Amino acid sequence: MTDETETPAATLAAATTTADLPRRGPVLLGTMHGPESARALLRLANGEIRTVETGARIGTARLVAIGEGVVILDDRGRAERLEMPRG
Repeated sequence: MTDETETPAATLAAATTTADLPRRGPVLLGTMHGPESARALLRLANGEIRTVETGARIGTARLVAIGEGVVILDDRGRAERLEMPRG
């Protein structure tokens, strides 16, 4: 038995998009949801790709929420919403 989940439609669509990604700041590439946790795939400003969970530090910000195709960062008390790029 495996813990596989269906890939959200937004993730499938973004995986094949030809949109140019922003060059500055973190970019949300996808979100993954399991029975007990959620993870997000981010490309950081330096080009590094990281899989992160709630509570992770991204620069000066902390990842506080992961939804389908969206993450919320708290950067010193200021909320920042990252959505997956649209094609």
